[in-house]
Order: sequence, then structure tokens, then C-alpha cells
Amino acid sequence: MTKRYGDNTILNELDLHIPSGQFVAVVGRSGGGKSTLLRLPGRSGKTKRRRTAGWRDAPGAIQDDTRMMFQDARLLPWKTVIDNVGLGLKGAWRDAALQALASVGLESRAQEWPAALSGGQKQRVALARALIHRPRLLLLDEPLGALDALTRLEMQELIVSLVAGAWLYGPAGHARRQ
Repeated sequence: MTKRYGDNTILNELDLHIPSGQFVAVVGRSGGGKSTLLRLPGRSGKTKRRRTAGWRDAPGAIQDDTRMMFQDARLLPWKTVIDNVGLGLKGAWRDAALQALASVGLESRAQEWPAALSGGQKQRVALARALIHRPRLLLLDEPLGALDALTRLEMQELIVSLVAGAWLYGPAGHARRQ
């Protein structure tokens, strides 16, 4: 695939195959195209692609079996923790949301507001929100970059343990493990 912004080529004839169940980190300088690469699966637009096996072509939308986690938690401040985890779900989702929160160690904080949480706790809520959908593909765009070193290590271990056997893919950031 090739991706350009105006006259600037960000990705040039990239051919990438990642087997299911693999953990892949993309490392590079700022502005090197890491986040652009993450945003390509399942998106349409001015991207020249030969084939995207495993992804359906849905105009401008990330697929149902794909979730993305960002550097900031992107929680809605007017919704409780459990409502942030269940965002967009229909039917009887509360039990599943509580289980997702329990898996990240935050079941007891379900009724609290995001403002009451630390940065690491907010990221764990964002992880629970991503994992409740049981995504086949989890994209991580430096979700631990704003955390302190100790919390970052704990979150790394948590992510690896929770998604063992899933296809986890995200940039490592700028020459540091993440």
C-alpha cells in the first residue's frame, strides 16, 4: 500500500503480512508514518492498496472486529466508568462491562467518574472498553506514552496477559519498549 499527504509520501509500496496471534511493534521517528499505518486497516480514501486480506472495505470506518487504543484514554467525562466501557453496546451489556473492568482490576470503580481516576486507571478503562468487544485486531497508538515508567510496565504486562492469543499490533513509539 502507498499513502500520501499531498506531495509527501508517508508509506511507499508497503507490503505487510502479520500472521494471526502475533504481537508486532512498529518503531520509528516522529512523523515517520507509524500512526498513519495504524489507521489504514479497514479505511478507504486516498490509499493505493492491492489487497487487505482479513479486512472488509468499509468507507472510513474501523471494522467491528477491530479496536484502537490511543495515547490519551478518550473517556467521556459525563459518563461513569462502566458507561464508558459499555459505550456503543446494546442489550444487556452491564455484566460484560463489569467483567471487563474486573479483568483490568477496576470493577470496584465502575460507578465513578473518569475525573476521579489516575492516568493509568483511565488507560485501563480504555483497555476494558476495547477488549469488551473481543476484537480480532487491537491497534495501539502509543497508549502508554503518557504514563510513568512503573505504571507503563504494569500496563504492558496487563495488555500482554489479557490479549494472549489475540492479534495485537501497535507502534512501539520512539525507540522505547511500549
